[in-house]
Amino acid sequence: MIYVTGDTHGQIDISKLFPGSFPDGKILTRDDYMIICGDFGGIWFGDERDDIRLEFYEEKKYTILFVDGNHENFDALNKYPVTEWHGGKVHMIRPNLIHLMRGQIFDIDGKKFFTFGGGLSIDKTRRIPYVSWWPEEEPSYNEMDEALANLEKTGNKVDYIITHAAPESIMRNELCKLQPMLKMDCLTEKFLNEIYQKTEFEMWFCGHYHLDVWLHSCKLQVLYNNIVKLKTGYPIANKIL
Repeated sequence: MIYVTGDTHGQIDISKLFPGSFPDGKILTRDDYMIICGDFGGIWFGDERDDIRLEFYEEKKYTILFVDGNHENFDALNKYPVTEWHGGKVHMIRPNLIHLMRGQIFDIDGKKFFTFGGGLSIDKTRRIPYVSWWPEEEPSYNEMDEALANLEKTGNKVDYIITHAAPESIMRNELCKLQPMLKMDCLTEKFLNEIYQKTEFEMWFCGHYHLDVWLHSCKLQVLYNNIVKLKTGYPIANKIL
């Protein structure tokens, strides 16, 4: 089984993974997956202060996968060695906790997943560089080039796309109607728009916007508190457009 959910922000929004909120977690195994769409936040201090959060995930019977968001300590995250898992590059945080790196394509349960984390912090002026904000929140040109090259190898066709941010056109035409204060001048969203226009996919999942919305016409689900079970849509997002 594969599930997808939104931002966890360290301990702030982790309760959706508690047994009372996610009863399926009691019967899953390490061959089942929960994918977090960025702002994982479990590696924030880069020292033993992170252990309590990381132990919470390691105690899960299933495997947790995550893309990075804009609220990550990239200095600490990038200290983990890069290895390969299911066809793409990862940081192996714990045996069952894996960071899916940007621009990669993974074969999971016979389905192809394209991943691209990152986004823009609209509150970065209130944050401290390299303490609570890192410029690596936005992608490098090498990461974008690698993403395009990997997609080209598949004929620009995958089953699922997992990101933190949404494509710029969806931001402008759909999400800004729901949250007018959303900032749109974002390199990540501009690049994802290119991916959106040229890639064939079944469904796109993202986090970032603190919304639970299923944009049917765009084949995109924005997740925050909801958990979606692939193929069944469990539970259905609370707003369908």
